Parts: sequence; structure tokens; C-alpha cells
Amino acid sequence: MFDTKWLTKKEIEELILSKISDEDVEKCKKSHLLVPVLNEIVEGTTEPGKGGTSYFKFRNQEEPILDCTAQAWSLNLGHAPSDVNYAVALQGQHANHVRYGYLTPIRVKLCNKLAEIAPGELKGGRIAINNLGGGGAVECAIRTAFINTRGNRDQIVTFWRGYHGSSLALSSATQQIGMAMRYRPFGIDRFVKTFFPYCYRCPWGYKNGFEGKKDPECKLECLGLVRQHIEYFHTSGIAGVLLETMQGAGGQIPAPVEFLIGLKQICKENKIKLIFDECQTGFGRTGEMWATEWYNKQTNEDVSPNILTATKGVGGGFPLGVTIANPKMKMLSEAEEHSTYSSSPVLMAASLVTIEILQKEKIPANAARQGRKITSFIKDLQNKYFQIGDIRGPGLFIGIELIKDSKNREPFNELVEKVIEKGLKNNILFGESMPILKPNGEMMRNILKIKPPLIISDEETEEICHRFEKSLKDALA
Repeated sequence: MFDTKWLTKKEIEELILSKISDEDVEKCKKSHLLVPVLNEIVEGTTEPGKGGTSYFKFRNQEEPILDCTAQAWSLNLGHAPSDVNYAVALQGQHANHVRYGYLTPIRVKLCNKLAEIAPGELKGGRIAINNLGGGGAVECAIRTAFINTRGNRDQIVTFWRGYHGSSLALSSATQQIGMAMRYRPFGIDRFVKTFFPYCYRCPWGYKNGFEGKKDPECKLECLGLVRQHIEYFHTSGIAGVLLETMQGAGGQIPAPVEFLIGLKQICKENKIKLIFDECQTGFGRTGEMWATEWYNKQTNEDVSPNILTATKGVGGGFPLGVTIANPKMKMLSEAEEHSTYSSSPVLMAASLVTIEILQKEKIPANAARQGRKITSFIKDLQNKYFQIGDIRGPGLFIGIELIKDSKNREPFNELVEKVIEKGLKNNILFGESMPILKPNGEMMRNILKIKPPLIISDEETEEICHRFEKSLKDALA
């Protein structure tokens, strides 16, 4: 595609593609500041240069792995999508980095595209882009809420089990991971924690809330509790309410649509900005471009927030975070929102092409179709395996709650670990929720995740179903 200047192409290929030794690996581990959680080494796609795939390979392993994690739910177009990689190489020939304050042609195109596809009341909205991912997008959203509320409001309401990033500030907004963090995060006084609806484990005693839908008898007591937290405790200081409409790391828990309708009304009444964190659900995973759109189709009311954040699927595997604010809101200054690499033309090229493919190839519709097949198959398995409790979607945002008994629904943490272990032996990689430390000291980590690339075929969906059942059966043997 282009000529090299300082190194030959062969020298570059040797640097990038040459094999590593066991000695190289051990040397890296000794000097690595971040301790790797997993022992396996990912080599990459099984078909380099042939488009995105749902499979990848571990080092020193012949059989390809069917990826039901999309590598932290990010590779919506699969591993190493050639269209995205071509866009990055093409853009890199013209400009690979500019200072954040400058516009570039690709930045103009991407901002206009994001404003065009934004859901509900956000359509035509104000756009901020960063290279820091979801955490950067959420912090931008919080700053935007601060400057768009009256007075000196500087507190944000967040929800139990929510996950919004790992920066020192956002660690306070996020559910604390028991026994995993060895430091106290900053800004704890800026975040007010409240209750997120968990219909399968409702503390008000309702027993028939399944699949993210509330019990038919439910009176939304949880929403009343949230209202009290906002109106009776900290209203004078609250600038915004921040939540994942469908909690990801906290357990694959969708909020019932009635809760979101009521929450939007509470925020409106109290002149508080509503912020949706769609870092996992945005860009097709739920079967719609946005989870917000999925909810809008469940009701006649528009649940869209004042501000929305997204990352993961937006970049086709490249690090990008997006914040979209209502078009009527005041903009941040460059001093309030910037970082050195946040106007990277190559990242924006990756994102623009990713969105084009999602739309042109109707990828969200494929996610909806394949997700229905998987969840339907697993529901049928409930007749054989009582250990399958709740099955939650939508689309390819699938979580399976594994339990020890149907009556008490005691979490079966050990079974999740065994299914993942057996899955690897069956050449499939499943995910799991983050550990939640309960007040009594017990650890809850019983959600198995099936969140593959959104491009999976009918044949791959059948393989996921077959390998899931085999892995579950092997784990129970």
C-alpha cells in the first residue's frame, strides 16, 4: 500500500510477526507492572487479512477458540476485521495524529455520523470523542452535567453493581470489587449510591421477575426508593444520575422499561441530568444500534437520556470513547475536555468504517436473530438442568444465572468457573460477571456470559449452543 522509509518491510514484519519464546514470556512477566490475569497468550485471528472472524488462537494451541467474549465485548465485527484495518492503514498515510484542538476531515465525518445515529432526543446532539474508552467518556459526561445544572451541584447518583471505569474517580462510581482493590478511590463524597432493579432477586419479595422484566404484581418499590434518595437526601447537590440501562459487569441485568420511564420523569422534575452508560450495549449488541432504542421499541415513550456514553463496539477493536449530549446543552471548553491523543485520525477512521458496516450489513439485526436462537435453546435446557436460573438478553448481550436450587436461587459460583474451564477444553471461551461481595461476606459471581462478535453465522450459533450444553454437562459430571 505504501513504501517504508527507515526500515524495510521485511524488518518490520520480523519485529511484528516473529515468534516469541517461553524465555521472552517469563522475562515480560517479571517486568510487567500489571499482573496478567490469564495465563494463555492470544495470538490473534485464525484468518489474517480475510475479514473479521468469531474465532481466535492461543499460542501453542492448534484448535481455534470460538470467542463468546468478543475480547471484553469489544469486537462487534470480529477479530481483525479487514475493512477496519484497511481504513486505519489508509488514513495513516495522510495523518496519524493531530493535536486535540484541531478538526480533521475524518473527525468532522465521524462527529456528524454519531449525531445522525444518536437515539431519541439526542439526535443531532453534541459530540465528544476520546482515546481513553468508556471511563473517559463517562468523566466527560459527568463534567457536562456539572456545567449544565444550576448552582454548585457536584454530586452524581450511581447504582449498586454498576461499572463505569477504573480511574481513581470512577472507582468511586463503580461497584467495589471485593478483595481486589488495595487502595481507597478518590471522590467518594461526590457519588450517591442507590438501588438498581434486580427483578430475579427482588428484595421486596416478588418471585416472577425474569429476563429483565418485572413481576406482573410489582409496584416499582425500587423506583420509589431511588426517588427518596434523590428528593429527600441530596437534591440540592445532585447534578446527574448515571446508570447502565443494562448492567454488564454487575450481572447482565437489564432494568425494566417501566423503571427507566419513571427515572427519566424523576430527573426531569428535579432538574437533574440523566446519563446512560452504553459502553457495553451501544453499537448493535442488543439487536438495536443502542439499548436506548431497544427500550423505546418496548413502549410508546422515549426513554432517551440527556447524555449518553459509549465505547467498546464503536472502534472495531481500536480504543475510542464517545459522549453524546442533548443538542440544547452547553459545550465543554478544550481546557475542560482534552487529552493528547483524543483527536487521533486513525481511531476515528476505524470508528467511521465500523458504523458504516453495522448499518450497511444490518449487523444489529443479526445480533437480534442469533441472540433469540441462543436464548431460546438455553431456555429449553432449563427442563433438563435446574441449575439454569434466569436467562437474560436481549440480542447478544446474554447472561445466564446459574443456581444451586430453584427455590432459594442460591448462586452457584463454582459451576460458572467449571463451565468456563470445560468450555476451553471444548474450544469455546465464555465470560463471567465481576465478583460482588455481599454484606454477609459471601462472594457472588454466578453469571455466565455469552457475548460473541455480532457477525456470528447460523452455523456458529449452533456451535455455541452445542458447546455450551456440552460444557455444562461436563461441568456437572
